[in-house]
Amino acid sequence: MTSIPAGTQFQGIIPGNDYKNKKSALLNSLSPIYSIEDIAAASGGGALTVETLTLQGTTAATTSQAIYGINVIDTATTSALATRLPAPTTGKQTTFVNTSSMSILVFPSVTGGKINGVVDGYASIPNDGQPYVFSCVENPLPGAWVWSPPATGQIQLGTISISHTNGTASFVWSTGQVDSSGNQIIATGMNLSPWYNNLSVNGSFSGGFFTTTFPITTNDQGLTTGEKIWLSAPNLTPARTITAIKVYTNFLTSDTSIPGFAPQIVRYMAYAPTLAGYNNFSASGVWLSTSAPTNPPFYNPGLEVTQGPLSTPVEVGDVGTVYSIQPSNTVQFSPSDTDLIGEGPNGLYYHTFVISLPQFLATKTYKFDIFIEHT
Repeated sequence: MTSIPAGTQFQGIIPGNDYKNKKSALLNSLSPIYSIEDIAAASGGGALTVETLTLQGTTAATTSQAIYGINVIDTATTSALATRLPAPTTGKQTTFVNTSSMSILVFPSVTGGKINGVVDGYASIPNDGQPYVFSCVENPLPGAWVWSPPATGQIQLGTISISHTNGTASFVWSTGQVDSSGNQIIATGMNLSPWYNNLSVNGSFSGGFFTTTFPITTNDQGLTTGEKIWLSAPNLTPARTITAIKVYTNFLTSDTSIPGFAPQIVRYMAYAPTLAGYNNFSASGVWLSTSAPTNPPFYNPGLEVTQGPLSTPVEVGDVGTVYSIQPSNTVQFSPSDTDLIGEGPNGLYYHTFVISLPQFLATKTYKFDIFIEHT
């Protein structure tokens, strides 16, 4: 192919003209004709630029911005896990490859931009080292982008019902499991501090096998083992990363006598970092208050269902009931293994939930449907 000198400028030739401009022979001799292939070769043969992307912040206000090309993310933290897409140009693409320790968030380049049709939405890119391509389908600003999210698995817990009396706080441990008679298995009447003195997973390795026990303290339900208070997923091999916790309820904002007070869900987990045995950890939670914290950790506020029937008594998902969808990476606890579920190198990852109902809530039976989404 012909080499194009640096600084060369190009002038279009209208259709129907000879391939030469209507100039003198001398000028034509000084104006060589270049093919599309020559131009592509001069621009690097279509090769994409590859850069390591530095993340900043956790919201759409991030100062980090991706390039058109391949953005490699090798570092992310709970306080620096966000970036913005490039300024929109229809037809152009940008790619993200996340090899960091957690999933990251990608926002539109400016307020009002769309991702997969959602205005001011965001995309969560898992830390699986795979390329995720975003294509710009609309510009100028604010722009619109489309991409194909990774397949997401989901574990649905059984409905957890809590009979609550106004004036007394309620604390219930459960993963929605039931006994052979269909009665829900819950633990109540246990002190929360420190939680692992009340409920834990113990394990020891001997003779090539792990022996796991689930000690539980005296509780109002008379449980002698906490095994059914813990959730595991032995079918997930290797272990998966929890990407979000979704909670749907029959709680109404009118159920509280003090605005801002609402049920709160906290997740605890246990796993074996080594063959020495299991350790117990606090993990992330879900806020159902419509005024969740705005400082780290970044919990999403509760939202109200806007359409549908209103039953008597109120059921989960009725109009006006509160729900929350909480991405895990914005509230991740250390170590990052607290967001794993399935079969680990030294045994299963176990999870449990405690639901706290403030004393200010109205007397009624509160119901909770919890979903765990994972890679």
